[in-house]
Amino acid sequence: MAAGELRPTVRKRVLGTNLRRLREDKGLALEDAATQLSCHAAKVSRIEAGKSGIRQLDLKALLDLYGVKDTDERESWLALARESRRQRWWRVLEDQLPQDFLDLVGLEDEVSECRGFQPGIVPGLFQTEAYATAVIQGGIAGPLNTDQQTKVRVRMERQKALTREDPPPLKVWMILGEAALRQQVGGAAVLHEQLLHLVQVAQLPNVTLQVLPFAAGACPGGPYPFLIYSFPPPAELEVALLENFASHAYLESREDTVRLSSAFDHLRASALSALDSEARIIQIAEELTDP
Repeated sequence: MAAGELRPTVRKRVLGTNLRRLREDKGLALEDAATQLSCHAAKVSRIEAGKSGIRQLDLKALLDLYGVKDTDERESWLALARESRRQRWWRVLEDQLPQDFLDLVGLEDEVSECRGFQPGIVPGLFQTEAYATAVIQGGIAGPLNTDQQTKVRVRMERQKALTREDPPPLKVWMILGEAALRQQVGGAAVLHEQLLHLVQVAQLPNVTLQVLPFAAGACPGGPYPFLIYSFPPPAELEVALLENFASHAYLESREDTVRLSSAFDHLRASALSALDSEARIIQIAEELTDP
């Protein structure tokens, strides 16, 4: 999935994608849905592409057509539609940040679960402000410019997903390569603070943190970072994110998400347990303070 496809707002796209799934599962054409709504097929196509919202009355009519009768399930669909219209805190930054970065923020704001592997750096959701500042500066000394200040502020704001109340907090299962714990981003003191922060974050009931030690050797998928985001019911959609130096690539096909899920399972099996991972992080932090 190209980054541009996420821009109609993540939740609108999820709603549209799943409405298309419901229609196709019933063997219905766009024209059938359009007849139910007394509109042109092009309107239904825009809704399914996430380019247009849908009124509650129209959504109820489609749910009737698609045979969704369970009261709780119908309410979940209606809530999804209502949420797709809600203004998100990060939308005010659209003219200040790259679109692929905004897409990432939008995903974290909408999904219920995140699994991932980061071999060489502490992921943004777990970064301290000092560590995030060093990452965004890229090793260049001096004060942050305006764009960099905005990125740091947004990165700190993103972390509220871990402790939010409505919707429930984001569930995160992250595997960190040992290199991420040893690379002295920002210097020894910054890294030491960051490692202690990791230990604290790992105590959250919705966070599982594992360390892939150097001794684990090669693993399926290679040394490449990835994230897999899962949306809450009634959506049946996962989006995978591949990061590189210049941009983010979003993958939505089942083939891609299944392949990366398999790689994650292998990494999880090769990594230290959560308890042993915490001990390894503490050990490395203590090494930084040894005389």
